[in-house]
Amino acid sequence: MKSVREQFERELTERGYSFTIDPESGCHLVTVDETELKVSLENLERELAAGIDGDRVARFVDTVLASVETFDDDYAAERLYWSLEPNDYEEKADYCEAVSDSADRVLVHLSACGTMITWVTPSMLETLGLSLEDAGRHAFTNLAREVEAATLETQDVDGVPLGYVVTELPFKAALILAPNLRQMVEERLGWPVMAVVPDRDFLYLWGAQHQGFVSRLGPVVVREYTRSPYAISTEVYRIADDGVRAIGAFPVPEESS
Repeated sequence: MKSVREQFERELTERGYSFTIDPESGCHLVTVDETELKVSLENLERELAAGIDGDRVARFVDTVLASVETFDDDYAAERLYWSLEPNDYEEKADYCEAVSDSADRVLVHLSACGTMITWVTPSMLETLGLSLEDAGRHAFTNLAREVEAATLETQDVDGVPLGYVVTELPFKAALILAPNLRQMVEERLGWPVMAVVPDRDFLYLWGAQHQGFVSRLGPVVVREYTRSPYAISTEVYRIADDGVRAIGAFPVPEESS
């Protein structure tokens, strides 16, 4: 069976695109319309660890090629966000800030179709005519807008309301950074709250007054973290008026790290 790398390279070759391997990062350097893209297969390989899905690899190549077709007028300030990302990437985003020992908040742009998440670059800010400070403010404002549009649902687990968020945002973990999170959760969960975000589209919330409840979530958090192609952290966060703070982390088994 072909590896993810072999399948990816075959897709590129069959479509007539050339590539080389970056000696430092091991990433593929793909030339598309005189633009060189650096492509990491790390997340795709994690996603397909259980077996190669040719259609999934083909869709990944579609996304890579489509990224070159993003024109200047596709960028919009109302689609800037802060996203949570693990901080162990070999190459850092241009605009990121540490949230904890293992997670950063990264300035990203979400495509109009809502499927392509791109790290913001200096050239994108130049196109938008925004300073980093202004872009950061837009990113927080847009997260707040998503919180207002989202729905908080709860499930009673041994007397503790466990909250999860229904939202169209494809990286709901970032909602813990929203300045108005308290308005959504306080009535049903209390305030401050605790949260786990093992991957970018997974978010559990519960009241900080139930701090001992965290032990119930360990197996779920570790399982999601080790299986997700977009893992963030096994940390547990306390969210209060003074911000987001990691208070600990679930250990990841050696064979899964």
